[in-house]
Amino acid sequence: MLESATRDTDHTHSRAKDGPYARSHFDPPGKSTAVCLVLAFLLASACTNNAQVMSPRVAAKWQAELHTLHDSLLARHVDLYHETSREEFERAVAAIEARLPSVSVNEALVEFARLIALVGDGHTSFYAGDQRRKTFGFIPLHLWSFSDGLYVTAAPVEYRHLVGKRITGIDQTPIQEAIRRVKSTIGVDNEKGYDYAVPFDLLRPELLHALGIATSADTVRFEFDGGVSEPFATIPLNEYNKGDYRTANGVYADGIPPSRRLEYLFATPLSLPHLLERKYYWWEYLEEENAIFFQYNTCWNQRDRPTVAEMAQEMFAFMDANPVEKLIIDLRQNTGGEPETARALIDGLAARPEFTEEGRLFVLVGRRTFSAAVTNAAELRSRANARLVGEAPRGKPNSPSEGRDVDLKRTGIWLTVSTQFVERDPALGDADFLPLEIEVNHTFAAYRDAVDLDLRAALNAGVLDI
Repeated sequence: MLESATRDTDHTHSRAKDGPYARSHFDPPGKSTAVCLVLAFLLASACTNNAQVMSPRVAAKWQAELHTLHDSLLARHVDLYHETSREEFERAVAAIEARLPSVSVNEALVEFARLIALVGDGHTSFYAGDQRRKTFGFIPLHLWSFSDGLYVTAAPVEYRHLVGKRITGIDQTPIQEAIRRVKSTIGVDNEKGYDYAVPFDLLRPELLHALGIATSADTVRFEFDGGVSEPFATIPLNEYNKGDYRTANGVYADGIPPSRRLEYLFATPLSLPHLLERKYYWWEYLEEENAIFFQYNTCWNQRDRPTVAEMAQEMFAFMDANPVEKLIIDLRQNTGGEPETARALIDGLAARPEFTEEGRLFVLVGRRTFSAAVTNAAELRSRANARLVGEAPRGKPNSPSEGRDVDLKRTGIWLTVSTQFVERDPALGDADFLPLEIEVNHTFAAYRDAVDLDLRAALNAGVLDI
């Protein structure tokens, strides 16, 4: 599995891979409005560019595959028309079918991505640039969005002068317009799904070209604050992954992260020693604050290490012998897995009234928190009165989930489809987000200085009488 090149989802069921990109300052419309925008894109004329149009034979194959795709969605999805009506969806299918003879393969992939985005949930996904027979190239940057803008957080050594710069446009397309077009290709549970995925897709020139953002699929010019601009040539995946990168994260004195996974790009002085030992989960007593910090980065037990249950029991034994003021569980880098992996941890906390009744349990969440990690966060909140801190997860509390891969033979494309409805907290109904008690705005300066604003907020919060 790639460590840095593509977006991630619940690793339990999908081949979608890990990725470091997200967005928070774009101020998108609500999700229902975003679905309307996707429909508008699909029902309008195709983007016009000079890409090679498919031959009639190839176009006919894609038209047949389009209907197979629709049939597969109907057969597999737990509730295909939960966000977009059947009539609207079928209109979109017809519009794509009519357009396929006049588009390129890249544009056909983007049309399919737009159609899947209409389904409207984060476990039903189609990555236009990450297919078996076609992989889009990359621009050699890492991006992250903060409350004060979209920044370059890491870049190869030859582009290190761009690290820390804020992006304002792409090929003279204003960044807000570029974002609007990219959003039309992404299926999400809520707006934080766009937060997570959009900046990743902004680094795929062939996607940008198919969407009419870039003038070429081979070269793209990024524009930055202060009138700075930089041209980039599209590079293949293997070259992208080999780059010698520098990061803006001040936790690394030399600017060189040991990995480009998000855990490392967002390491802090507290987490870095454990990450360097490649731990999936760990806990540490913070003596000065009389608090325990438990980082849980994936819902799986790690080979050749204590299980999550064993580590939880070790932590509980310490807590029983050394009463602590607060327990802080970090799910910000956890994209999912098997939710029952954390059963002993959750049950043990629910049975400790000194935490559940006094508001001394905090759970840190963020835009990368997804799937099984959202299940764990919701249960900690409902059963153990955990106080959620950070930014809302991109997973909806109650939603179509359990993504399963679907392979289509004519074109070799694949997608994931939600096969079950997962109700994590019935009391939240159709809410888009898990409720936060303390919402934190993340600035680029805090990232640059390796300041963990979420942890600081939890440590500074007062104890409650719940």
